[in-house]
Amino acid sequence: MIIHNYKEISGIKVFCEINKNHDDYNAQGLDNLYQAEEKHFWFIARKEFILQEIKPIIDFKSKIIEIGAGTGNVSRYLKQNGYENISVGEMHLNGLLYAQNYGIQDCYQFNLLNAPFENEFDTVCIFDVLEHIEDDELALQNVSTMLNKRGNIILTVPSHKWLWNRDDAIAGHKTRYTKKDLINKLENNGFDIVKAKYFFISITPLLYLRTILNKDDSSVINKNEFSKDMSMNPMLNYILLSITRIENKISKFLPNLFGGSLFIIARKK
Repeated sequence: MIIHNYKEISGIKVFCEINKNHDDYNAQGLDNLYQAEEKHFWFIARKEFILQEIKPIIDFKSKIIEIGAGTGNVSRYLKQNGYENISVGEMHLNGLLYAQNYGIQDCYQFNLLNAPFENEFDTVCIFDVLEHIEDDELALQNVSTMLNKRGNIILTVPSHKWLWNRDDAIAGHKTRYTKKDLINKLENNGFDIVKAKYFFISITPLLYLRTILNKDDSSVINKNEFSKDMSMNPMLNYILLSITRIENKISKFLPNLFGGSLFIIARKK
């Protein structure tokens, strides 16, 4: 059920217009994502991992929304692999226009802290979004409101505060999580944990090296940093994609102690 009024812009249902320079995420970052996410190993390996983990649990006929969907790249990948009833929500209009180009028809512009839906979806996906939100518990409560009875939330977040670096600050991250942190927040806000596991385990040493070489000095972020080139050396990108794809295949055999990212499925109580 939709509980707020909206207007339509280019076929997108707009519940509120949001500043492109929003503190949680700068819209310019989505232009960079659109250029990189079909090539960069991290985006490719992440969406492949998400699909492999949700297929045994989330029915293909589920009514799904991805919130903070960016350009809609992950949603397009899920659609291509059998999840047809999927829509996207995003703060920034440019991201939703990219999602339309990807073939996503149901696009909504809104802020999760003022969610316009109630008892509407079987599954809400928030992939690398929660870390952008200062009041992450309110965000989780709003997701619960959006879900049908016994609906599912699926999250990915960056993990471990000891991996914090300048790129976290540029991206508008407020924190990085541990498995214990996020499980507690979910359980305290109306969810039961179905699955919780770290991933990008194999590249954690490289991520820690990045933390050392790209330390956050807490200085003001300049405009040039928002348009930072995300491209990689093709050979290095290929090697890292191969490593992370192997990790995905054997992930159930790996220790669930640490990783560059954290994946959780939880069910509304």
